[in-house]
Amino acid sequence: MKLTQSRILTPALHPRLLLLLFLLSPFLLAGCAVTETGGINLISVEEEWEMGKEFEAELAEELDVSQSPDLTEMGERIVAQTRKSDLPWRFYVVQDDSVNAFNVPGGLVYVHSGLIEQVDDETEIAAVVAHEIGHGVARHGTERLTRQYGLAVLAGVVLGEEPGVIQQIVAEIVAAGTIARFSREQEFEADELGVQYMNDAGYDPNGMIRLLERLVDLQEREPGTVEQFFATHPSTDERIDAVRELINSN
Repeated sequence: MKLTQSRILTPALHPRLLLLLFLLSPFLLAGCAVTETGGINLISVEEEWEMGKEFEAELAEELDVSQSPDLTEMGERIVAQTRKSDLPWRFYVVQDDSVNAFNVPGGLVYVHSGLIEQVDDETEIAAVVAHEIGHGVARHGTERLTRQYGLAVLAGVVLGEEPGVIQQIVAEIVAAGTIARFSREQEFEADELGVQYMNDAGYDPNGMIRLLERLVDLQEREPGTVEQFFATHPSTDERIDAVRELINSN
């Protein structure tokens, strides 16, 4: 199956969905949370991990992905330091020469082979994985989906009323190399969590500084290889300073 990118419009609510929203609104609101970055998340953790299974299956058809025992071992070691260590996480290598990595809701982390080939040691890969796990633990992906699609569409996804939305989101991931463009605050939060997880897992958190510096250097020498990364991970110089301050304060 080949997906094409198209724009989804919020549909008019038909009577059955209106009734279901009315009946389920107490449960949806109970699962609604204000996140640490001030956003609203309408998807519960349980719903997110169920959606993740659908994302995983669709992405397996659209991307050339494989699992690496080394990457999985590293990811599980880092996840063990988080507050979501009791949930199943999966880690994939995407066979793609571009330098990129992304988190997908439901405990999914994808790292491009092009990024792996650019790093010098495992601490830099650990920095990539820890940062993406940080996005997942903070649930930035579902927060952005809530903002983008709203209650009506996401309720339809949960209830099976909007089967095309998962495919639409996957098409956007394939095209953009990420689930969503995260805010500056979300990137900093993922860095902060990543530094903490690296340190707790026994990885030198300075690996995150070396990784970001390497990517800035690579952007100057070969901008085309990191174009996608910098389109979805902005303010890198600022992030380097913030990560260095975090490490020095511990």
